Amino acid sequence: MNVLDNLQKIKEIDTGGMLDTEEKFYLQLLDARKIAGEADLEKLKGANYKGIVFSGMGGSGFTGDIIKALIKDDIDIPVEIVKGYNLPYFIKKGWLVVSISYSGNTEETISTTNQALERECEIVGICSGGELEKICISNKKTVIKIPSGMQPRGAIGYLFFPAYLMLNNLGIIDVSDEDVEEALDLIKEKAELYRRETETDRNPAKKLALQISDNLPIVYGQEGILGAVACRLKCEINENAKTPCWCNEFPELNHNETVGWERLKDVTRKFIILILRDEDESRRIKARIDITSGLIKDNVSTIVNIPVEGKSKLAKALSGMYLGDITSVYLALLFEVNPAPVEKIESLKAELKKIK
Repeated sequence: MNVLDNLQKIKEIDTGGMLDTEEKFYLQLLDARKIAGEADLEKLKGANYKGIVFSGMGGSGFTGDIIKALIKDDIDIPVEIVKGYNLPYFIKKGWLVVSISYSGNTEETISTTNQALERECEIVGICSGGELEKICISNKKTVIKIPSGMQPRGAIGYLFFPAYLMLNNLGIIDVSDEDVEEALDLIKEKAELYRRETETDRNPAKKLALQISDNLPIVYGQEGILGAVACRLKCEINENAKTPCWCNEFPELNHNETVGWERLKDVTRKFIILILRDEDESRRIKARIDITSGLIKDNVSTIVNIPVEGKSKLAKALSGMYLGDITSVYLALLFEVNPAPVEKIESLKAELKKIK
């Protein structure tokens, strides 16, 4: 029996419950929408912000990536992403800094939050507690508190939806109820399709994990939301499947990476290219993807086109992300790897704590 259809074996491998977390993504989004609706935003209302900054690392940092991709064409103020210790110099009073740290203790995010305080920026912290919550409360800044006890990457619904819907509730962006409902309905449908009880021959996530198998995956998105989703999938394969993975996006990759497929064929024939496709992609992007695929197909194991479903940008973003997230867990289980632990990250943090 295929290990992905062996429910007892999955239970034995996945002791941290990552697959269970992914299977409950729809319920997480429902709860996150409720949290967003109940958030006290009075301190944030009525301001004409000069710009918005999303500060966060890893799974928390992805929140900024996907929100920027969703709103950049519909907003008339700059949106910046900070993944590190320092805010850019131009971010000062009048900016809204959204500090996102699932644990509330991410040292880089704590650093940028303290800088934002010094520069008199408005701040909202999204966290499950920790130092970020303490900083915000002590400085009378807004906190949107989310449930604790999860791996940060598995809490993306709690990290993303409150931040995204907050901007809507502040009148900074306009998120239609129809788009939200479409996205939720699509995720509910996919949750049934991707769950462990759905056998491989009918389960797209299991099928994709089997296609990747022991090949090294390269994920290609395209400018906009699918570029962010590609980066998310790369990171999930890294953390859940403990597998090297890289990502890039069209059209940028055509100006550099495309040339790099000329050498090392003996190595790259163990690579698999995963290309996120959008039925609404422009003719130029479609041509670039099709031509590039033809140019490099003999250098890799295979090229898999992954159609992203949904009509609205929100539905496309969440459905593409969801397929990638749960596929990365199935990829771990396929090789009997527990997807939850991130031992190398924990070792790194332990070493960093020794540095005064």
